[in-house]
Amino acid sequence: MTKTFNHFFILVLSLLAIACSDSDTIIHESSEKSESYLPPQNCIDVSTCHLADGVTLWVNDNLRLKAESEFLIRLRVEQGRSFEIRSAKIDGKSMNMGYIPLFFSQINNDTYITQGIVGACDTDDMVWQVVIDYSIDDVIKQVSLTLPMI
Repeated sequence: MTKTFNHFFILVLSLLAIACSDSDTIIHESSEKSESYLPPQNCIDVSTCHLADGVTLWVNDNLRLKAESEFLIRLRVEQGRSFEIRSAKIDGKSMNMGYIPLFFSQINNDTYITQGIVGACDTDDMVWQVVIDYSIDDVIKQVSLTLPMI
């Protein structure tokens, strides 16, 4: 009877541990992995990025940026193309500092603009990047632009 009771007790504890796990974390992690198929196009150490599909991304008229100071991010696409910004953010490239969401406004047929800001970091190694997921002519793509910091 004692062996049966011990097995039953272990089974109940195992089921409780499984039932109390955080399923939101598991779903979130798996959804992030499912989006990793997007092949990123990277622009490193430049403040203007010209992509082969006719998209141009640039920051604040090629100025070097300071932490905790607002700056403009512009995106232009060739006219006549079906284009949609799916998501946009600033995040840490060299270390995980979370991310800052970006919300672009369309200012004419082919140009979008948003304002960005990054936080100060104690280490000089911190590198920030703009990451934009977009679709052009129904093809989903991603671009990242390293921010030119002082």
